[in-house]
Order: sequence, then structure tokens, then C-alpha cells
Amino acid sequence: MFGFGFGKLLLLVIIVAVIWHGFKKFGRQEMRSPGNSGGRKRQNADSIDKMEKCRVCGTYVVAGRAANCGREGCPY
Repeated sequence: MFGFGFGKLLLLVIIVAVIWHGFKKFGRQEMRSPGNSGGRKRQNADSIDKMEKCRVCGTYVVAGRAANCGREGCPY
């Protein structure tokens, strides 16, 4: 009565594959849309700031926008 034949299992696999590929396709389109305000965003290489190590305290600061840390001999 509730037996699973080869045809039913094959149909189930096809349905799952179609749903899987549909989610992948629509997920990629959402990330590519220019007005995407939610979800994951990719950063461009231009938006990454260069960091440099402070010679005095050893912490990394953004190059060109560093402020004095208050320690004696701070180069910023």
C-alpha cells in the first residue's frame, strides 16, 4: 500500500535536485543585485584599508588615519 518503488524514489530525487538548484540560483541573483541591503555582501579590494604596525606599542592601526595612543615616543 505505501511501498516505495524505483519510480517514486527517482521522482523524489528529481524534486529535491530542482529545489536545491533553484535556491542556489536565486541566492546568487540576490547577492549580485545592486540594491542589496540585506544578506551577505562581498567586499571589493578597494574597500580594504592598509594596516601598519606601531613601532612603540605593537598594535596595528589604519595607515594614514592613526591617532596618538598616548605612549611616549608614539609616531602618530
